[in-house]
Amino acid sequence: MLVVNRRKKHGVDFREVWYAEEKCGLDGIILYRGAKKPIGKELRKVRTLITDLTLTEEELISKCQKDCRYQIRRADREGISAEFKMGKEISQEDMDTFCRFFIDFWKSKGMEAERYEKYMEEIETYVREGVFALTTAKRGEEVLVYHTYIVGDTFVRSYQSASCFRDGDRQFQRVVGIANRYLHKADMMYFKEMGKTTYDWGGAGLREEVKNITEFKESFGGEELYYYDCEDVVGLKAEAVKGLINLVGMLTDD
Repeated sequence: MLVVNRRKKHGVDFREVWYAEEKCGLDGIILYRGAKKPIGKELRKVRTLITDLTLTEEELISKCQKDCRYQIRRADREGISAEFKMGKEISQEDMDTFCRFFIDFWKSKGMEAERYEKYMEEIETYVREGVFALTTAKRGEEVLVYHTYIVGDTFVRSYQSASCFRDGDRQFQRVVGIANRYLHKADMMYFKEMGKTTYDWGGAGLREEVKNITEFKESFGGEELYYYDCEDVVGLKAEAVKGLINLVGMLTDD
């Protein structure tokens, strides 16, 4: 279980708790992410894929679909390399560069500004708490792909993926696709060496609009798992603040 203190407003702690089996025993407004069973008010049931990092490198690759294995191996011929940073290794310059890349990627996909602004706020929280990892796939000095993760004692959870985009350049996009698959495999090896045992793909929805993303994740041969995102409000003050949130939709900072 990983507890992330997101913020404090009006004297109430807003917490995020990952992969809990039971209530965490803390007060405040608590968002349970990836809970094994409903805890508090169920917000949604989530389908994801899990890769077992206790497997050997050969076993992990053997679980991948044929084309996925080919592209992972092709990365070396394309001159693609990977870099990894976690916790205090991540500088403000690293974050600024990533954020610019990420926003450009989201704009290329037609995403609305308020959505990536929400992500930026969450990223700052995870970096501050020291549970954020940032990985890149490069060809030479050019960054092709970024991955980010939330990192716990035994697990890593894929949080974001952003790729370099050049409109109309199909050959370049082919190389980016190779880099993306290679980086996932390299990330697994990086976290495996750190002693992590579970690689959570961060959701694998069945809706038509995310079909391609889910098929990409499934090509790595992970196991299907369902868990729950829930909310629990603990303590009289937290209940009062939650009531205000429900009433006005937002709170001003202290």
